[in-house]
Amino acid sequence: MSRGMVYRSVLVDWCMDTQSQQQTPAHSNDDGPAARSEFLRNKAIVNAILAGMPVAEAARRHGVTRQWANELRRRYGEEGEKGLLPRSRRARRIANRTGKETRERIVALRRELDAAGLDSGPESIAARLEREGVRPPANSTIHRILKQAGLVRPEPRKRPRSSYARFEAALPNETWQSDFTHWPLADGTDALIVSWLDDHSRFLLYSRAYATVTMKTIEESFRQACSRYGIPASTLTDNGTVYTTRLHSAEPGSFERLLALMGVRQKNGSPYHPQTQGKIERWHRTLKQWLAARHLARGLDELNAQLDEFRREYNEERPHRALGRRTPKEAYEAKGKAGPDPEIAAREQARRDEEEHREAERVTAPRRRPVPAAERTEPEPVDVTVPARTHKTDRRGCVTQQGGVAPLRRIIVNIGRENAGRTVELAIDHGIVTVTDTATGEILADQRLDTTREYQYRRPPANDNDAPGQQ
Repeated sequence: MSRGMVYRSVLVDWCMDTQSQQQTPAHSNDDGPAARSEFLRNKAIVNAILAGMPVAEAARRHGVTRQWANELRRRYGEEGEKGLLPRSRRARRIANRTGKETRERIVALRRELDAAGLDSGPESIAARLEREGVRPPANSTIHRILKQAGLVRPEPRKRPRSSYARFEAALPNETWQSDFTHWPLADGTDALIVSWLDDHSRFLLYSRAYATVTMKTIEESFRQACSRYGIPASTLTDNGTVYTTRLHSAEPGSFERLLALMGVRQKNGSPYHPQTQGKIERWHRTLKQWLAARHLARGLDELNAQLDEFRREYNEERPHRALGRRTPKEAYEAKGKAGPDPEIAAREQARRDEEEHREAERVTAPRRRPVPAAERTEPEPVDVTVPARTHKTDRRGCVTQQGGVAPLRRIIVNIGRENAGRTVELAIDHGIVTVTDTATGEILADQRLDTTREYQYRRPPANDNDAPGQQ
């Protein structure tokens, strides 16, 4: 009988014995080339020793240690050729294996958190186990237990967390983030949920649903949050018109003026870059996951009741991974609070006082009477240049441009009522005001700037048949 046939015969007999004993075999039943090669080598070592070769010499010739050669001889003497089969190197007992009760609790927590619409990853489960007085295993172990239970859905590899640049305020109330998001109601309409979140602690300061959101709504929500938690040092929002008018107008909006008066520095993220406001964006995901596990509210009152319930659970019960498994309330109350900048408030108050003074002077000053056309004189030359801007002519036939025309705060150029509604381009080049129709290229005004008055009397261009004569 050949060596291969002997090996297979011994292997089959051994497998039959282990199956009949209903025990987990300590030997490998792998009939691969590597296992066969190891069996033949072990057999050759034992044959050499039985033939009288010293153990040390047999071990040297076959490239093994003397101790292993003695072990093979001992196994052969006790078990015969079965003792020469390769055996599994797996540990017979794992000292730090997670207990059955802990594994069952991990699976149960996963199902409970999923049903409640809460985050149910390994970090969240570990935090819950800690609060129950159980020492949690490593996050990788929890993930493996969930995977073995069929509770993990395979996903493509995500971007590593280490590649993200994280920013966090050093103190509570140092920065508040805000945004609003849509959520459907049972009647098919959409509600808008406005939220304010502390950047340092992720503490939810305010969350309420509205039918519509305007800048006045944002002001109201900010005032309510301040009345309860104090005035923050700064705010961080996107560039929505309910928060800022900086991309659309040189004049600040009412909310921006309110922040300045309170000494709060306003910060806005870059357009089309929501990652800057990542904490409030991530909060929306957490909120919607929780709301999705419940029935749709029948109205704003019912939705606000749900928001109040989740606000308490989120702030006081739900541990946060980014906070070292503390709740947002614990993190918010752990340090002293930052406050507003009194210098910003003082500057804004001075600016408002100056505006009120100018308005009072304008109201009390006698109104300047129009100068008759026959008495009008050519204004003095001035060296003022303002880049071209596009405007829409009002119903009076006037074009109003704010700022950039020192010493005037604005100028009003009359181009004729018949030109009302036209889109025009107004430019000032070394004191010469030119108004051009953007559609036709027609010059509607070409005159010298009068820096002594905001309203610029009409002086139609020469040979302009479209414009009426000066009255």
